[in-house]
Amino acid sequence: MKDVAIIGGGPAGLLLSCYCKDHRIRFHTLERGKIGQSWRDMRPGMVLLSPAVPGTDWTSLTLSHPLWSLPGTRRPFPTREDFLCYIDAFVRENGLSVSERTLAVKARVTPGGYVVTTDEGNEIASRFLVIATGASSFPRLPAVPGVDGNPFVIHSTDFVNCMAYDRKRVLVIGGGNSAAEICIELAGTADVTLCTRHPLRYFSESGILEDIRGSSESVLKELIRFRIVALREADPVAEMTGGTVRFQGGAEETFDRIVCATGFHPRWLPVEGGTVETMDGGFPRISAVGESSVPGLYFCGSLAKFHRRCAFIHGFRNYVEKVFWDIADRL
Repeated sequence: MKDVAIIGGGPAGLLLSCYCKDHRIRFHTLERGKIGQSWRDMRPGMVLLSPAVPGTDWTSLTLSHPLWSLPGTRRPFPTREDFLCYIDAFVRENGLSVSERTLAVKARVTPGGYVVTTDEGNEIASRFLVIATGASSFPRLPAVPGVDGNPFVIHSTDFVNCMAYDRKRVLVIGGGNSAAEICIELAGTADVTLCTRHPLRYFSESGILEDIRGSSESVLKELIRFRIVALREADPVAEMTGGTVRFQGGAEETFDRIVCATGFHPRWLPVEGGTVETMDGGFPRISAVGESSVPGLYFCGSLAKFHRRCAFIHGFRNYVEKVFWDIADRL
């Protein structure tokens, strides 16, 4: 039996694995694909919104192994590719062992701990279970008639900017940073319309990290101002029929492609023998140290909402340490 089973080989799972290794706690980390698979599934060329430079580092997993020390890293805002190189280097430098391409399909509570079952039928027993699978694995589409199975609709995770959009009419649904970035990428190539449920919110005005920020804020404002991007603000989609969209305000338009930058559903592997209480939005209800309503079952990373900033690396990296020390104190 291991002391800790960690489900997820992304930033949070790797940082927790590093703490366990450094303190000689027996652990087993499982990742459904390659290390950091959720990041590999993200849009190529994506630029992180948090800086990574000496003195203002909101992105590195530890300041003893900073992202900005990696040769060739884009500063001050690294790319997705920079971050993937970084976590690969982090695993090598710290000698971490991760079971890649090993999908955990379920877990069950047992006397004295947990047993995790993989897709190949193997079982891993542990005293504590930590789920660090992230909150970006299950795309969410808008709940409107006609969206399911619609060949004109894609989620932002499947968007690749290419000449296939040249002179096409594209509707982008969403009011966050992903929607803004896609509009900016397509501007000048496609005929772009941005559709939102609520008025657009910008970080410079609200101070809220989830709102549109960085260079995307200023560029999107200019694109809308010059009508390069058409804006249907607070006029959400009410119904779709193929590429034809009816908006809540009553207008109807036809598009060649509909891109939904509408976020993700939080979800994790089922745990038999215990019920995980959830909060609004479907996130698990956790204690100040990350423990769920099921004793010995912890969440860390973007699935663990210690506070609203925990959707970001700089928000959750300090809380991974709290999860670790609570487990270590109980061993």
